[in-house]
Amino acid sequence: MRLSKRAAFATAFAGISAMAGPAMTRATDSASPLTMKPLQGVSFDIGTKRAVSYFLSDGDTCKLTLMLAEVVSGDEVNGLAVTRMTVAVEADKAVQLDTAEGKSLEFKCQVGAQAMTINVSNQAT
Repeated sequence: MRLSKRAAFATAFAGISAMAGPAMTRATDSASPLTMKPLQGVSFDIGTKRAVSYFLSDGDTCKLTLMLAEVVSGDEVNGLAVTRMTVAVEADKAVQLDTAEGKSLEFKCQVGAQAMTINVSNQAT
């Protein structure tokens, strides 16, 4: 049963990261912050990992969901090793997540919880 849940989640991750059109944005320039609106998926690479994120607006809180998977080659990801986390971020506040590859991800919920910005930077040593 655990394997079938992983397979279903891997399929969902692959489907979300492969989506095209206005609902999904693929970041190519990690130097500038990304902005996403509620239910708008954003995909970006962090070293050897692919990140896919979106959020739901709940009152004055952004409910962020972030999924990470190892990039195998090109756009192909290892769907059996996907990590998913959900974090509630209050409006005008930020959450910072550090990766094992020395990157720091900052997700900031904008006032009114109608947008989030994502900044990717190197961890301070």
